[in-house]
Amino acid sequence: MTSYEDGLTGAYSVDIIVGGAAADVGAAGDLRRESGTLDQGDETLNGGEYVDYYTFAGRRGKEVIVDLRSADFDPYLILIDPDEEQQDNDDYEGDVSRSLIRYELPADGEYQVFVTSYAADEVGVYDLSIDQGGAVDQGTISERGALASGDETLRTGEYVDEYTFEGRPGERVVVDLSSSGFDTYVMLVGPGEFREENDDWDDTDVGHSVIEADLADAGTYQVLVTSFEAGETGAYALRIDRGEVTASVGQRDVQTLELRRPASGSLESGDGELDSGEFRDTWVFNGQAGQSFSVEMSSDDFDPYLILLSPDGDVIDENDDFDGRTDLSRIDATLPQAGRYRVIATSYAVGESGGYGLALSSTGTSTGRMAAPAMSGAGGNVYGIFVGISDYGGRASDLSYTADDAVRAADALRQGGGMNAKNAIVLTDSEATVDNMRAAFQDMGRRVGPDDTFVFFYSGHGSRVPRDGAERSDPDALDETIELYDDAITDNETSDLFTLIDAQVSLLILDSCFSGGFSKDVISVPGRMGFFSSEEDVTSQVASKFRAGGYLAQFLFDGVGDRLADADGDNAISAIELSQYIHERYRTDVKSGGVNDFVRTGGPQSGFQHFVADRGSIGPNDIIFR
Repeated sequence: MTSYEDGLTGAYSVDIIVGGAAADVGAAGDLRRESGTLDQGDETLNGGEYVDYYTFAGRRGKEVIVDLRSADFDPYLILIDPDEEQQDNDDYEGDVSRSLIRYELPADGEYQVFVTSYAADEVGVYDLSIDQGGAVDQGTISERGALASGDETLRTGEYVDEYTFEGRPGERVVVDLSSSGFDTYVMLVGPGEFREENDDWDDTDVGHSVIEADLADAGTYQVLVTSFEAGETGAYALRIDRGEVTASVGQRDVQTLELRRPASGSLESGDGELDSGEFRDTWVFNGQAGQSFSVEMSSDDFDPYLILLSPDGDVIDENDDFDGRTDLSRIDATLPQAGRYRVIATSYAVGESGGYGLALSSTGTSTGRMAAPAMSGAGGNVYGIFVGISDYGGRASDLSYTADDAVRAADALRQGGGMNAKNAIVLTDSEATVDNMRAAFQDMGRRVGPDDTFVFFYSGHGSRVPRDGAERSDPDALDETIELYDDAITDNETSDLFTLIDAQVSLLILDSCFSGGFSKDVISVPGRMGFFSSEEDVTSQVASKFRAGGYLAQFLFDGVGDRLADADGDNAISAIELSQYIHERYRTDVKSGGVNDFVRTGGPQSGFQHFVADRGSIGPNDIIFR
């Protein structure tokens, strides 16, 4: 129990209502959560894997969802029913950190859950949930309502109505909101960090918003009906179509690919999907550093596409048409490390389905078709420091969404920029101090190599301070700053921090007032490139229309995270592609309407906000992200 705002105090009452005494075991809402640790000294399975045991009482015909997650080891889940029949799962939907079993209980009695690991001797903490929610009503939910004065509001002032439903993994949901009275905006929020939003479904009808989503978790989902602008009111119609859980038992699990033993599969409705919408199956095999393999995928039903992932989740290689054949994809690879590799079998286009064949063979020596995992233009990895501040603790006025910008920027580079999650440092609000930022640069200085790409992202306040005397490269006698939680860092100090990084490409991204002034001091060194939300004497605005801290931040999410900046579709984003994409988004989306047609900034240094790109010594066609 807490309050909406800091410092509010007072008495309260709370009612905790539990189902009546006659409720069945496993009735809706029967959710059990456990946390534990696999550790030395635990019991072991025959293969040497540590194991913890849990039991629950189940009723015949009820559906149970057992969900196991760990960031420390590759979790493996086993469920044994009263008749000693066993269900197990390794990587649900190809996720090395998650195992899940969805199972209709065949009998009354005691069920056993074994929490273990894929490989022997793995240890670490885990979270387990056992949900006996039972059958879930499917079909359509239809509601008619109105946004009106007196409704609850979002923090940014828009009226909002809320609807909820219980979702299940694998369920397809379509949320359709329409109104002739206001510019509709709809959000779908669920367990964990699940969040989908839509403004104008087809970019022409401002009164129609649609979300299509595949649910990954069991739990309560909220549909938030609101408007694009604060204060809008009017009647609306809401429709929530909840399709059946189309994925069959085990359909989204990984499958083992064995050497010289051809396998077959099928892309079909209910499969997991890539971010871009294509159906996908995940296969795994074990390999040693230096081994050379060939993976082939063939199909007479669709245009196959192959992706090979390293044990760390990095994309090693991908292939569409091998030797120009639209029915065959092939990857030849020399493995860079020992471990478990993943093969993503998918299609070239969204919606393609049908049967396929898959084969893994040893090529003995390297074919020379690929090098080590290629993430940046030179074949290195991507590293990043991501800083965002919304709560300044009283040192400066608070900002909306800017802390979220840092988290979303890291996610964008992980999803579309080839960055491994372990290569990111994220500092938000009170964590974003001067000392912590310097420590982050020192840490990255030890990790980043000359073939790598380094990104520093900041979303928050920026300012200008007088400097003693003019510099030849910066004659206005002012230093620009980024305002951290406890103090400011100037453009010159930022340039000094960048000297700690020995990367092939260092990219500075600042979404803050006066950020363009950093270009003169930081980008003057070879190997650096900068993107700035406004010119050095102009403020930057919060991108409330996107519920983002800044426009540059939002366009980075879209351009890299969703790979919209990949103009030629070659699965690589060059310096010019990313620059041009953000320029075009500023031209089309950073508008206030009316005569000016651009965002007019406020304060003593007002002006029209424009994007500043300084590629420095980076060539326009140099690859920044793969």
